[in-house]
Amino acid sequence: MSDAAAPAGTTTLDVWLTDHPIPDFNAPVKAAAETFERAHPGYRIRIREIGYRDLPAAVAEAVAAGNPPDIAEYYFPAGQVALDTRAADGSELFVPLERAIGDRTKILGEPVVLDDIVPVVRDYYSRGGELVSMPTMASTAILFANKGLLQRAGVERLPSTWQELTDACAAVTALPDGPAHGIAWPNHGWLIQMELAAQGGLLSNSGNGRSGRSTRVTLDSPEIVAYARWWQRLHQDGHYLYTGEPRDFWGAMEAFTQQRTAFVITSSATGPYLTGLAAEAGFELTTGALPRNEAAPYAGRSLGGQSMFLKAGLPKEKEDGALAFTQHLLNPDHAVRRLHAGSLPVMRPAWEQVLADGWADQEPGFRVAAEQVMASDRTPAATGALLGDINGINEELTSAIHDVLLSGADPAERLRTATERAQARLDRYNEACLAYPPVTPEALQAG
Repeated sequence: MSDAAAPAGTTTLDVWLTDHPIPDFNAPVKAAAETFERAHPGYRIRIREIGYRDLPAAVAEAVAAGNPPDIAEYYFPAGQVALDTRAADGSELFVPLERAIGDRTKILGEPVVLDDIVPVVRDYYSRGGELVSMPTMASTAILFANKGLLQRAGVERLPSTWQELTDACAAVTALPDGPAHGIAWPNHGWLIQMELAAQGGLLSNSGNGRSGRSTRVTLDSPEIVAYARWWQRLHQDGHYLYTGEPRDFWGAMEAFTQQRTAFVITSSATGPYLTGLAAEAGFELTTGALPRNEAAPYAGRSLGGQSMFLKAGLPKEKEDGALAFTQHLLNPDHAVRRLHAGSLPVMRPAWEQVLADGWADQEPGFRVAAEQVMASDRTPAATGALLGDINGINEELTSAIHDVLLSGADPAERLRTATERAQARLDRYNEACLAYPPVTPEALQAG
């Protein structure tokens, strides 16, 4: 971890981490790197942090320059991109982690912890039942609420369905001095896909890309159209506050902390941040699971997070060191540290420990979010989609919703157009992957 030159005979592992605009976001990984180096003095971990949207392109550029990392941590939407990134000789740049580990139970003395991964999290980072990368953190979105405003409006419990949320917003905005709007959340592809998953709908074919490559994408499914119609009504009735900017997490949270809304839907990882802002503003925060469509069976919520991919073809000494580091990173001690830093449970022993010591009930929204993730029925719909150019596809999706909200576009018609455009993007992406020889696709931005 130090910047000093490594002693002769030291094996250096280049580890590229996904970075986010959150203070000390990668502190748990850096702490694990330090303890790994102390336990394995023949190894040095050299860390580079890259913005979450830009890391896939940086890896491709490094391949072209002849210096790709040994481990690269990809933001969750870019899993298919990682699998499709090619080495200089045209082979796959990364090897599935489970395949590289094989039947070993220890690597350089580090216990293999794959069997301890929370099943729902393992599902997300698997393809065809094989774990392809090591999950390092997990997140979801939950409902945050202003407890005082709800009490004044006579809302006795947090809404659990779309209709209950609509009614709660109406009650809050009816207060003489209440906010003009009931709720805010960002127009973001991840959140829309979570609502699709909750209703048991698929974003792409081949079992959402879990049993084979996604070659067809559907943005105008009954599930997404139902969500868009409800969202449009909520906006037309003045209950939903749209900042006018797609992907505007910060704008939605600002409206909430300024008490211009009674609710906000945002990432579970922001719980401590929102709690502090709420305290400064003089109100108490409360949290709940995301309200669901009461007219549809519930499947579960797809998750967010990131995971580490292992470069294929490393010399044995490097590969063993890299694999050992991924296991060290999520041993019981470090997995608990990751929870304390804002992640949801990735490893079952860590989850059991924070339940036993009471920490899970002290952290704002943590238990609600963790239980929401674990309530998945683990079908391909609930697991979420694995497909190429998810960033471009999300742009088509959020653009359609923007028009539905601000221009009154018919959801079904606008989402049908979005599907056509998204399919063209996916086709362009897959052309590179299915060519002979295959090449790294041009669409590499994540998130």
